Amino acid sequence: MFKVTTLGMVSALAFMGVTTGCANKSTKRIAHLEQANRGLTGQLNRSRGELEAAYRDGEALNQRLADLMRESGSLRTELASAEALAQEQAAAPGWTPVPGGAMIAIESGILFSPGKTVLRKQAKRMLDAVVSTIEGEYADKHIFVFGHTDNSPINKSGWKDNWELSTQRSLEVVRYMADRGVARLRLVAGGCGENRPRVANSSEANRGKNRRVEIFAIDSALLAGG
Repeated sequence: MFKVTTLGMVSALAFMGVTTGCANKSTKRIAHLEQANRGLTGQLNRSRGELEAAYRDGEALNQRLADLMRESGSLRTELASAEALAQEQAAAPGWTPVPGGAMIAIESGILFSPGKTVLRKQAKRMLDAVVSTIEGEYADKHIFVFGHTDNSPINKSGWKDNWELSTQRSLEVVRYMADRGVARLRLVAGGCGENRPRVANSSEANRGKNRRVEIFAIDSALLAGG
């Protein structure tokens, strides 16, 4: 029914060969591309995994850094407290450590006769020793002197009240220290009267404990404008 020439058959076979060859090339190309895609996908997944691991490591490092900074801050605070405590505990013999320095308390009976503000002879020897400590151990500190009394009312001594008496006594001590070479700009005198007792004024023995002069050597850095 159909008449196929030799030339036509050859052409058809040639076309089929070309088509088959193209199909094979395409299949190989697709296979190659698919293989390359799988390789790239694998690389991408590995890179993503490495990136996520690096991110986790970075978060861990940031957390560790924050922990170390907190630990360092705590150590600095502890060190500062230890140094402050060591300074407070390093008081001269006879002196008591206080924040920023040290203090010594002297019973008023050693320094003054009852109701008087003139220093006794033995008081001067004691104050000379105090001045020596101040100029040696506490040469960089300010000196505060506070007089204290018991709550017995003033009857015969002529002072207006215990406040005035205690202030005059501290002033007498301050002036003596200044005469012995303590710089005046370092010295402060004050009186507390009966208002800051050590113990209750319930007996003569207790009242004797409350009659005193307290001398403080305080770091100038703790003072306003110091």
